[in-house]
Amino acid sequence: MRSLLCRHTCSLWAAAILLAATASAADAAGIAWAKKGEFETCLESTLDKWIAQRAALEVDEPAAAAKLDDAAVASWTVETMAQCRARGGAAEATSEQRFAKHMAQWRQHIYDVAAEIRKRGNTD
Repeated sequence: MRSLLCRHTCSLWAAAILLAATASAADAAGIAWAKKGEFETCLESTLDKWIAQRAALEVDEPAAAAKLDDAAVASWTVETMAQCRARGGAAEATSEQRFAKHMAQWRQHIYDVAAEIRKRGNTD
């Protein structure tokens, strides 16, 4: 049990380090903000963490990762935008649209980071 917990924790850290070492996942995947303020920064940082966690799960527990679906991601997207709005960040008029459009490709973003984790052998 302890070994399993360590493996999962180590994978999460490896994914986080991978994301920190490379460009921001949101930047690398191409969210082109009209203007980047507090709201957009919040969205990106939250997205980076979410993708890192989901990519580590994809690598370590593919069956569990496969349970994520479009409805769950849509709900997460709406909640994340609301949380970032509540933090006091004023959104640029097109930022929510751009973020939602970006999230429509969520599987690819996760698979890309998972592929990097596998390539570097950072699981376990």
